[in-house]
Amino acid sequence: MPRFHSISHILAADGLRMALLRGVPSPWSEAAKGIFHIKGLACTYGAQGEDDVDNAIHAAFGSSSVPVVLYNDEQPRTGWAEILLLAERLSDSMPLIPAGAEARVALFGVAHEICGEMGLGWAYRLHMVGDPQSAEGAFPQPVRRMLAAKYGYNEKHASAALRRVVSTLNMLSQRLEHSEFLVGDQLTAADVYWATFANLIIPLPEAEMPAVDMIRRAYTCEDERVLEAVSDRLRAHQRRIYDEYLELPVPL
Repeated sequence: MPRFHSISHILAADGLRMALLRGVPSPWSEAAKGIFHIKGLACTYGAQGEDDVDNAIHAAFGSSSVPVVLYNDEQPRTGWAEILLLAERLSDSMPLIPAGAEARVALFGVAHEICGEMGLGWAYRLHMVGDPQSAEGAFPQPVRRMLAAKYGYNEKHASAALRRVVSTLNMLSQRLEHSEFLVGDQLTAADVYWATFANLIIPLPEAEMPAVDMIRRAYTCEDERVLEAVSDRLRAHQRRIYDEYLELPVPL
């Protein structure tokens, strides 16, 4: 289970390190943590600490977005694909990218629909934030205004967000009709991505994922259109991936 150090600590360290937010199960961060765990990679985790400057992640990297993955003196990595490729390079244990070209295309396509811009996480995050000028939304209005500015809120993407969420959930469910896994017949990164991103909609129980109260409330979906698209297959898949491959309780 990761022990969290300060941002200044991981900046001064070598090896594999990750900057993230304490107490917040950001699915992009949780997916990266899960991939490192499955592949047996030792990683030093850092979050804002008492000896850090204010907004230490932004001060160090020019952005407050997480995760930020560091490896020795290589350039910081923030994108889900580049983090996955680094993990595959560092460990041959439990490959999470298929060897065959067609299967790789499928893996990265499905993964983008979960992790990429206007993918499941991105679109559902827009849906949660809602109109930053409205009094309604998953977060308090000051928080929603901050998040809308951070995420680059725009009306065109926001208006399409719910449709994208539902269509992606339907696609993922269909892929599980004849297989235990989302790509092929063995575990890939796509399965890790669904299991961790599912927490945006159907979070793990408090005992297994002790997130801060505001985050847990926001991550508990009450939109029937979204919940209807989260099939029993998708729920069972999230449960199995956590039970068989990921850390429980989630270290936050």
